[in-house]
Amino acid sequence: MRVTALIVLTVVAAPAFSGCGSSEPKEISIADAAQALQSTGEPVKFEALQGFLPGTDAIATAGWAKKEMTGMALTVPIKGSQASLTLKKGGSEVVIDIIDTVFNQSLYAPVAAYLSNGFYSSDGSGYKKAVSIGGQPAFEEWNRKDRTGGITVLVGKRFLVHVLGTDIDSMEPVTFVAGQVDMTRLAALK
Repeated sequence: MRVTALIVLTVVAAPAFSGCGSSEPKEISIADAAQALQSTGEPVKFEALQGFLPGTDAIATAGWAKKEMTGMALTVPIKGSQASLTLKKGGSEVVIDIIDTVFNQSLYAPVAAYLSNGFYSSDGSGYKKAVSIGGQPAFEEWNRKDRTGGITVLVGKRFLVHVLGTDIDSMEPVTFVAGQVDMTRLAALK
């Protein structure tokens, strides 16, 4: 579901200008925008991505229980696949998504600026900062007021690993779950 929302935002926001130097917007259909965004590669099957989600032993040892595992593949408007896992512990929940963008930069462009080494921003309720997870560039966001935290990792310039924790007291559960993904093996997938 989250990939679908990201795809819709990407297609709607896709620039549509006629000829070089023209500032007049040109009418463009969603199908034309999708064609412009389409990658030439094939997505990894979501079942293969599910194999990278945290295993039962590791999460059970930390006191988490699997609530739901899902997956999906998309071919239109753009190619991609996604595997998701929801974990519960008391009132807390952590959701991890592994998304194959098939090298479609428009899918990870919204977070690319936050991945810059040294990026940091804070206010009274939390922070946003660039980090590294498993040797891959990542973006971490914590909101102590809402008790939410998230990490988005760009793996091999192709895969997005997004972990979101709600009703949590710190970033520890989010970083723990993100750390369960073998980023090196994921980056090697074709």
